[in-house]
Amino acid sequence: MTTSTLPLADVLLDILRTDYEVPEATDVDTNFESLEFDSLVLVEFAVALSRRFDVDIEDHELQEAGTIAGTVELLKSKGIQG
Repeated sequence: MTTSTLPLADVLLDILRTDYEVPEATDVDTNFESLEFDSLVLVEFAVALSRRFDVDIEDHELQEAGTIAGTVELLKSKGIQG
Protein backbone atom coordinates (compact mmCIF):
# COMPACT_ATOMS: atom_id res chain seq x y z
CA MET A 1 0.00 0.00 0.00
CA THR A 2 1.45 3.34 -0.98
CA THR A 3 1.28 6.45 1.12
CA SER A 4 -1.17 8.00 -1.31
CA THR A 5 -3.74 5.27 -0.60
CA LEU A 6 -3.46 5.46 3.19
CA PRO A 7 -6.05 7.45 5.12
CA LEU A 8 -4.83 10.96 5.81
CA ALA A 9 -4.66 10.40 9.58
CA ASP A 10 -2.39 7.38 9.05
CA VAL A 11 -0.09 9.42 6.81
CA LEU A 12 0.16 12.15 9.47
CA LEU A 13 0.81 9.62 12.23
CA ASP A 14 3.52 8.02 10.11
CA ILE A 15 5.20 11.41 9.61
CA LEU A 16 5.09 12.10 13.34
CA ARG A 17 6.41 8.67 14.30
CA THR A 18 9.15 8.71 11.67
CA ASP A 19 10.32 12.32 11.71
CA TYR A 20 9.42 13.42 15.24
CA GLU A 21 9.81 10.12 17.10
CA VAL A 22 6.46 10.34 18.87
CA PRO A 23 5.43 7.23 20.83
CA GLU A 24 3.75 4.39 18.93
CA ALA A 25 0.74 4.82 21.24
CA THR A 26 0.10 8.26 19.72
CA ASP A 27 -3.31 8.31 18.06
CA VAL A 28 -5.50 10.83 16.25
CA ASP A 29 -6.77 12.30 19.51
CA THR A 30 -3.38 12.80 21.16
CA ASN A 31 -2.91 16.49 21.87
CA PHE A 32 0.23 18.09 20.43
CA GLU A 33 0.80 19.73 23.80
CA SER A 34 0.97 16.33 25.51
CA LEU A 35 3.69 15.40 23.01
CA GLU A 36 5.58 18.46 24.25
CA PHE A 37 5.51 20.08 20.81
CA ASP A 38 6.77 23.61 21.24
CA SER A 39 6.33 26.37 18.68
CA LEU A 40 9.50 25.38 16.81
CA VAL A 41 8.31 21.79 16.34
CA LEU A 42 4.93 23.07 15.12
CA VAL A 43 6.70 25.34 12.61
CA GLU A 44 8.75 22.37 11.37
CA PHE A 45 5.64 20.17 11.14
CA ALA A 46 3.74 22.94 9.32
CA VAL A 47 6.57 23.26 6.79
CA ALA A 48 6.70 19.47 6.33
CA LEU A 49 2.95 19.28 5.74
CA SER A 50 3.01 22.30 3.41
CA ARG A 51 5.65 20.62 1.27
CA ARG A 52 4.05 17.18 1.42
CA PHE A 53 0.54 18.33 0.46
CA ASP A 54 1.42 21.48 -1.52
CA VAL A 55 -0.75 23.78 0.60
CA ASP A 56 0.02 26.67 2.92
CA ILE A 57 -0.16 25.65 6.56
CA GLU A 58 0.88 27.92 9.39
CA ASP A 59 2.08 26.79 12.80
CA HIS A 60 -0.73 28.68 14.52
CA GLU A 61 -3.23 26.62 12.49
CA LEU A 62 -1.66 23.43 13.82
CA GLN A 63 -1.74 24.84 17.33
CA GLU A 64 -5.45 25.57 16.92
CA ALA A 65 -6.05 22.12 15.40
CA GLY A 66 -4.40 20.63 18.48
CA THR A 67 -4.48 16.97 17.41
CA ILE A 68 -4.02 14.76 14.36
CA ALA A 69 -7.81 14.59 14.00
CA GLY A 70 -7.91 18.40 14.03
CA THR A 71 -5.06 18.53 11.52
CA VAL A 72 -6.95 16.15 9.20
CA GLU A 73 -9.91 18.54 9.30
CA LEU A 74 -7.57 21.47 8.65
CA LEU A 75 -6.09 19.74 5.60
CA LYS A 76 -9.54 18.80 4.32
CA SER A 77 -10.61 22.44 4.66
CA LYS A 78 -7.69 23.27 2.36
CA GLY A 79 -8.84 20.78 -0.26
CA ILE A 80 -6.70 17.78 0.68
CA GLN A 81 -8.63 14.54 0.38
CA GLY A 82 -8.08 11.60 2.66
